[in-house]
This record gives sequence, structure tokens and C-alpha cells, in this order.
Amino acid sequence: MQSTVVLHHGVYIINAMFLSPVRFVFLIVIFILFGCEKKITAEQYEQNVLAEIFSKVVDLTYQDRRIYLNPPKSGEDIYDKNGKWIGRNLSPNHKKDNSHRIKIEALKKDTLSLIIAIGNEGLINDQTRIENFNTRKFVFKHLSELPASTNYDDWTAKYPKFAGILFFSRIQFDVSKEYGTLNVSYYCGDRCGLGYTVTIKKLDDKWVISKVEDTWIA
Repeated sequence: MQSTVVLHHGVYIINAMFLSPVRFVFLIVIFILFGCEKKITAEQYEQNVLAEIFSKVVDLTYQDRRIYLNPPKSGEDIYDKNGKWIGRNLSPNHKKDNSHRIKIEALKKDTLSLIIAIGNEGLINDQTRIENFNTRKFVFKHLSELPASTNYDDWTAKYPKFAGILFFSRIQFDVSKEYGTLNVSYYCGDRCGLGYTVTIKKLDDKWVISKVEDTWIA
């Protein structure tokens, strides 16, 4: 009798009565490798979701520190003859205000290749291929690339388009893995930063941002 392998309603059936043990085991291994879906761990699943939403979350939570740390000037400091500050002259200073406005408007248009440093938190560490997340708008670097400093002067000196630092927490999913939340922290210097809670949801098998809530400011 000749051995056969047939497909019946999507299931392979083997007439293995006269198959040699070696050939039988070989066929079983083939069916296991190619007939079953590859399962991933919970951490791998979370990594895949993070990769899908990463640049979208950055775009909604970052601030360009070049602009954020340069608010519009109002008036001019006044000092006495001994150099002691006595107040501010709030009369219009069109030349200074106009110069500042032109500078800020130029920075707002300078939106390509902004440098964002990413700190080690959640799923991200020094082994994370952070450059895989790069876009035309953002170039990502590990925060550990440069020595830690209070106001990140080393970053500003090395990267004129340094826009700030972000930290990502782990993603907390609901039981059905249809929704998730994560915390994002943005830092721009000493006592300068913002915090957010980001809610994501699965829509047509894709993860989208459904809500971004402010949680703290410094």
C-alpha cells in the first residue's frame, strides 16, 4: 500500500501505515513548522505596538526646547546705578519684540531632523535600535550618548537642533488587548518638563492614539 498525504477541509491527513519512522517524524516536523502560527511573547507584542505608535506619540508630546525656552519678551529690565534690579519697563520695544518674533517664526518652520534624546525606561534600553524609529522630522539618540547634565548643555553644543528628551513607560493593556495606556515624560532642562498619559486603541487592526492627557508640568 502506498502512503498518501491529502488535504481535507484545510487539515493534512497522513496515511502513515507504511511510512518509515524517520520519514514520519520528518513530515510531522514540517507540518509543525509551516502549519502553525508563530506565537510571540507578551513583551514582543508590546514591542511591536510601541514601534507602531512611537513616532505618533513623539509628535504629540514633544516640545521644541529652542522655542519652549524662549518665550516672548515683555518689556526691559531696569537697574539702578549700583546694578540693582528695580523693575521692568513695559513700554513697547518694537525693535526687540520684532527681532524675537522673526527668530521664533524661523524656528517653527525648521521642523526637519530635530534631535530627540530617548531615556532608558520601560522597554527602551541602550541595546534598543532607536535609530529604526527615525523619520524625516525626528532623529532619535540614546540619552546615554552624552554625559548627564542639568540643562543638557552638551546636547545643545553637539546638536544645534536638539529639541528635548522623552521617556516612555511600559504599555498597560486591557484584557482583550484592544486598549492601552502609557506615560510619557518630556524634559527640556532643570525643572523644565511636561508629563502625559497617552491612551491608544486598536482600530481595524492598527493602533491609533485616542487621547493625550497632561499630567504634570515643571
